[in-house]
Amino acid sequence: MLTKQTKPMKKVILLFVAMFAFTFANAQGAGKPDKVDAATRATKMTEKMAKVITLTADQKSKVQAINLESIKLMDLNQEKTGDKPNEFEAEKQRISKKWDTEMAAVITEAEVVKWKKHQADEKAKK
Repeated sequence: MLTKQTKPMKKVILLFVAMFAFTFANAQGAGKPDKVDAATRATKMTEKMAKVITLTADQKSKVQAINLESIKLMDLNQEKTGDKPNEFEAEKQRISKKWDTEMAAVITEAEVVKWKKHQADEKAKK
């Protein structure tokens, strides 16, 4: 039989267990969105590019490969230079120039300009 002293003690223990369970669930990353993988982001970017500029099936596959490589390089750059903003920006510029060079072999310069203008317009909307 429960006494007057044990009832409050049970409540305290249950409260402690509930707080511990909640803290443990949050520490495991509950509620954090998972980072979308590079292939998915490259596909999404390629699809957007296909809407803005007309791409043939051959161009689309080449653009997909270029976008995937660039996104992977950007992710790697962010991991390596996360606490060094100057190095991050320098490497980002290098990757961007590489993307420009590779895209120039697949799509016209006018299409690259149209895509970059579209990106700038989208960024301005945010």
